[in-house]
Amino acid sequence: MLKSSIKRALGLLGYRIVRIKEQDQFSAMQRLTSASPNPIIFDVGAHHGYLSLHFRSAFPGATVYAFEPFPESFERLKQNTSGDPRIKAFNFGFCDGEGTKLLSANANSATNSIFETDERGHEVWGTGMLETIRRVPSAFSTIDLFMAKMGIPSVDILKLDVQGAEYLVLKGAAQSLAASRIKMIYTEIIIQPAYRDQKRFHEVLQIIHEYGFELRDFYDPSYTADGKLRQVDAIFTPAAEGQRKPAEVRRLGSRS
Repeated sequence: MLKSSIKRALGLLGYRIVRIKEQDQFSAMQRLTSASPNPIIFDVGAHHGYLSLHFRSAFPGATVYAFEPFPESFERLKQNTSGDPRIKAFNFGFCDGEGTKLLSANANSATNSIFETDERGHEVWGTGMLETIRRVPSAFSTIDLFMAKMGIPSVDILKLDVQGAEYLVLKGAAQSLAASRIKMIYTEIIIQPAYRDQKRFHEVLQIIHEYGFELRDFYDPSYTADGKLRQVDAIFTPAAEGQRKPAEVRRLGSRS
């Protein structure tokens, strides 16, 4: 009854309440980047490149930079995307610093992470997923260094899927974030235990908020066998002017 009264009152003033909800995250990203016909997209944690190809299909004018540190997955990435010159593949990952790090190579390569597996991971994800087979030295850099080296002025979509280490990738992009050179963050958020040192759900939201972004929407929720939310994808866009915290962004970029 109250909703109807509000709608009628606004209608008399010439306003109409409309709920904007795209069917999927790609529809949302297409609308949000409609002013950029040739967007720059970073696919961080590209694995075998299927999402890079999906980005190219959804954004025909895009250039996709695909980053995958695990050698075997990178070879698959190169094979799958070799026919598209606008997908540029790189055999390193992003983190909060430049150098070599040990990557946990797990039973399912999509779960490879710089973090070790949490002992409770099998309870959430089952067997055959997070069991670590070996540790592989892999190259890492930072988004700030890469953008400066390549002369990339801005990134329209920063996609993150790095198995719990997303906050470290953002730390390595602190300068670009503070300068508003990253326009959108599309990231996986793991909610239930999977990796040691992963941040808790509310901590992830707080970190991204402190970098000057606000939550747009959630997509593709994944649940445990007993119905607990274990993972979700999310889109974050820059907060309204006056709500950004550049001083906090600079501090986050330097904290351990």
